[in-house]
Amino acid sequence: MTAFTLSNYSSAAAESSANGCFRLDEIQGRHVLVNPTGDPFFSLGVNHINAIQENSKYDLLDKNFNGSWDAFSNAAVADLKAWSYNTAGYGSPKEIYPLIAYMEDSFLERNSNYLSDEEFFYPDVFDPEVQAEKLKKLQWMCRNNKNPNLIGYYWTDTPQWDLERSFHTRGTNWVLAIRELPAQAPGRIRYERYLTDCAHEGVTATDEGFLGIIAKEHYKLIGEATRRLHPNALIFGERYLMHDHPQVVLEAAMPYIDVLSIQPGNDLFEEEYFDALYAYYGKPIIICDHQCSFPTPEHSETMWKQLESESAVAEMYRKYVTAAVAKPYIIGYHRCQYIDRYNEYPGVLKQGILREDGSAYKVLEAAITTANASALETFADSIKSTN
Repeated sequence: MTAFTLSNYSSAAAESSANGCFRLDEIQGRHVLVNPTGDPFFSLGVNHINAIQENSKYDLLDKNFNGSWDAFSNAAVADLKAWSYNTAGYGSPKEIYPLIAYMEDSFLERNSNYLSDEEFFYPDVFDPEVQAEKLKKLQWMCRNNKNPNLIGYYWTDTPQWDLERSFHTRGTNWVLAIRELPAQAPGRIRYERYLTDCAHEGVTATDEGFLGIIAKEHYKLIGEATRRLHPNALIFGERYLMHDHPQVVLEAAMPYIDVLSIQPGNDLFEEEYFDALYAYYGKPIIICDHQCSFPTPEHSETMWKQLESESAVAEMYRKYVTAAVAKPYIIGYHRCQYIDRYNEYPGVLKQGILREDGSAYKVLEAAITTANASALETFADSIKSTN
């Protein structure tokens, strides 16, 4: 596990973490992760390493590693370390778990931003059967709760919470979906009770008001269950798309999460946005999934914001990571995608640091390696004692 061990700082972080888990601390006014051996840790990671198994014109797993996940995982971790990453983000093969710090995740809902309309739906969170299914998924998520390399847990990826945004893109939203359930459905019964309660209290019933009730039901169930299944683990919550997290939703989540996880979509670090989030909620923040992309000779359409060239993306990465590590409330930055894979829906290339055949985008690779090493030095300097 890559981490900085510093001899000249003074903090409770010098002590080993309780029960062999990563934890949070503050050193020199900075929020930090602390690994199980007591070392402060700024998490730099890459997500979706297991995309190697997705369809590709070049079967790298079979051709280069004889189908061995162990061999591939060792090679992937060697890449990460060579690029000055210290974390395998969410979506990694289990064979990586003993080798490097990593994130665990669970897709509790099918309301992620990137899903097709055929796959996307809002569940009835008040339905005991729906709740039981979520609990099964959480049990699976927590199956490796003795692994000291586990940093913490994510829940659903980019859930669409914002009522207006969801209606604009999907023609529905979570409140509308509940309101349209049959009269005997648990969610519809709860909605009618909300209307009755508002009438008795003399207040106006609003969609935002009921959205808050949905969020409270959702987070209470999964928050308490995750804590019960792994009491000392860090909970990073849902991976919110930037600006798709209404206040009533975040307020419902706050009692159950340790870190606020955000997926930005822009090429510039939006300082005012992150400052405001931290000032209001007081939780450390992780940039849990981010990149920009560039067109290739084979693929003119790419996922994430597309810049004009590999060099432009390389420079974007340097500036973004530099800006992120400068913020004392940001505890990590995770890049989206290890290796190129073409997504049939929505018909774009999900671009990695490696091409489909395993060769690196050299300009991007060099910039990432330099930027990460510099970010870790900045982090180490920021927590050194001045005494």
